[in-house]
Amino acid sequence: MPALLMSLILSVCLVGSEGEPTPAATREPVTMEVDISTGHIILPVYIEEHGPYWFILDTGNQNTAIYSHIAESAGIETKPYGEVGGAGSGSFSVRQAADIEVRLGSDKHPLVFTDPLVTVLPDDARLPDLNGKRIDGFLGASLIEQYMTSIDYGSGELLFTERESYKMPDEARVMEIKIAMGFPYFEGEVIPMLMGKKTKPVVGNFLLDLGATYAIDIKFEKADALGLIDADDPDQQLAGQGMGIDGVMFDLRTAPLAHAKLGGLQLDEPRVLFMTTPGGGPEIENLVGNVGSGLFQSDRVTLDYLGGRLIWEDR
Repeated sequence: MPALLMSLILSVCLVGSEGEPTPAATREPVTMEVDISTGHIILPVYIEEHGPYWFILDTGNQNTAIYSHIAESAGIETKPYGEVGGAGSGSFSVRQAADIEVRLGSDKHPLVFTDPLVTVLPDDARLPDLNGKRIDGFLGASLIEQYMTSIDYGSGELLFTERESYKMPDEARVMEIKIAMGFPYFEGEVIPMLMGKKTKPVVGNFLLDLGATYAIDIKFEKADALGLIDADDPDQQLAGQGMGIDGVMFDLRTAPLAHAKLGGLQLDEPRVLFMTTPGGGPEIENLVGNVGSGLFQSDRVTLDYLGGRLIWEDR
């Protein structure tokens, strides 16, 4: 049975940070190759001059997150933060560290910044290896928001450009994004199909979670209210399995999608994913679903957090 890897995005709302990230001194665009073979954006990163470690660039994280063995090997002092939930039931304790140097890119053209607040995750919460790479951490909004951040899923490149140097492509679609506590989301609606008929619209906010590999999903509670969870619908499909932070596996299913409009853009995505168990998520008002990297496939997307837009180029 195929396993569809869900982002473990832990929805750690680190309020009260001790300052803004300190950006790199260089103002030249920084380009690097990334591994997108699994749908995740995987790249090498140095933490406090230790590494390289494999990290995932993840819009579902507010800030840099590392696993505890990285903090230990780099001699990073940590302190308790609290309990965190995620997919499935259960929770675990996380810690935090302050003013951690993060470096990525080549030795000749590095991008270096200091993250004022870093989440330290327990090693027990690690993802499985992705394409033979052990994932040691995540990069989040504290990096993405500093630049026009472009992900080219076709060429496997990641590009960070200063806002004043970015040139808008001639042919591109634009989706309006909003930011809450560092989390990007779209306003919109989707209409799934059930037994060949349209359901009621699911209207609300959809988290942009490029750390996940699906295209569009709706929350368990919304799918359950529409009758999708227990339906014996021949048009539904088993997409794979996910694993909660409690280690329990659960099914991931899809249903036909009659309509989807997100961020002001009409989409022609044919199916919508839903979990068969309740899950977590950041405290975004009226959060009804998520948008993952599967929506963009081989295209190029540029994230402009300050400008409130996602720029989508067909490749």
